[in-house]
Amino acid sequence: MRVKRISNARKPEWPAEVKVGSVTAKIYRSVTRRRELFTVAYRDTNNRRVKKSFADFAAAKLEAQAAAIKIQNGQIDVLELTSDDRVAYQHAIGLLKPTGRSLQLAAAEYAEAIRILGGVGSIAEAARFFAHHHPVALPIRSIPQVYEEFLTAKTEDNASQRYLQDIRSRLGRLKKHFPFARIPEVTGKELEEWISSLGCGPVARNSVRALTITFFNFARHKGYLTRNRPTAADSIGEAKEPPSKIGIFRPEQMQDLLDASTGTIQLYLALGAFTGLRQAELMRLDWKEIKLGQKHIEVTAGKAKTAQRRIVPIQPNLRAWIMPHAQTSGTVFSGDPSRFLNRVTKVARGLKITWPHNGLRHSYASYRLEKCKSAAQVALEMGTSPAMVFRHYRELVTPADAKQWWSIVPKSRRDLILMPNVKGLRTVGAVARLASVSTN
Repeated sequence: MRVKRISNARKPEWPAEVKVGSVTAKIYRSVTRRRELFTVAYRDTNNRRVKKSFADFAAAKLEAQAAAIKIQNGQIDVLELTSDDRVAYQHAIGLLKPTGRSLQLAAAEYAEAIRILGGVGSIAEAARFFAHHHPVALPIRSIPQVYEEFLTAKTEDNASQRYLQDIRSRLGRLKKHFPFARIPEVTGKELEEWISSLGCGPVARNSVRALTITFFNFARHKGYLTRNRPTAADSIGEAKEPPSKIGIFRPEQMQDLLDASTGTIQLYLALGAFTGLRQAELMRLDWKEIKLGQKHIEVTAGKAKTAQRRIVPIQPNLRAWIMPHAQTSGTVFSGDPSRFLNRVTKVARGLKITWPHNGLRHSYASYRLEKCKSAAQVALEMGTSPAMVFRHYRELVTPADAKQWWSIVPKSRRDLILMPNVKGLRTVGAVARLASVSTN
């Protein structure tokens, strides 16, 4: 049998190419058993090699053109889907239609999610966990916005000027560091890095940490963070502080300070030394809360740092210091707290007495603990914890020191003690009884 040949005028160069746009299908010629065979070869949209053979070149060329057109139009895969594949494809498209996502994008997101999960749990479980911890209904508030609300709230709550200044100074830096960040987006790691960038020591770092936690708790209370969940600030690590040395006044130093002062300065020293009230609590004190007849001072919840009401006993020697100044109503102290404290410490500077940090409060705790032997009682009077009292004030003073401390009285009362033994006014006990006369 003779092999049919194509005339030289129409003979293509092998392999012949059929192009449609960017798609090329090739036709290869071969001879098998003395007969020509024309094979169409191309790659489909899945990059799979496809070959089809024809005995006639014209038929092969038509197939190559059809394949190239279909590939160009993206129709090959659809044409090659089985019936089951086609049903699954159409169902998937239907499921994705409400989401607005394409099948290709959905498949990519699914593959990435599976990779992240690493075989633990399902995508649905991961989505439910995320939705629970990131509710979309939270109001949008930035760090600066919450800062302004926090400062306003504390101002309206009559917070001390020192505390407000602390907010402006420390949280003001937080506001500047995160000028555009929404509060739910800030992480514990970012807060850690911010505090570290301040370059402060352990004590100052812990103060910043505590204020930041209060700030984030405020945001959670306002509904800007998920309720009943720890905030990002809760994960900030606490710095280890070096052991602090508690500074107190000696009895003779306190006697000299009281003798050298007059008026409200003298009263401030006496109340601080013999009640242990904090400076802010002293400055908020009203005469109605100093109950001489009941022998105690009431620190109301609104004026206490811990927002809890407490009762502080008026010791006999303190009564003697209060009586010359006693009034029925009105604020006990007035003016700017910082300036007032400066006036008080000026007396110490004049006597060349070092003023320890929180010296009046620390002194009260030390001498009161030695007197009553109960850390729980002292903690209750001071508005702190028994552990704090026991850890810092145990064994700081001797029984003789404590006796001398609680015998500090005004000079006029001391003169009575030094008088000859007449009319029963020669003992400290008699002086205390004299001082206990009620002015109410």
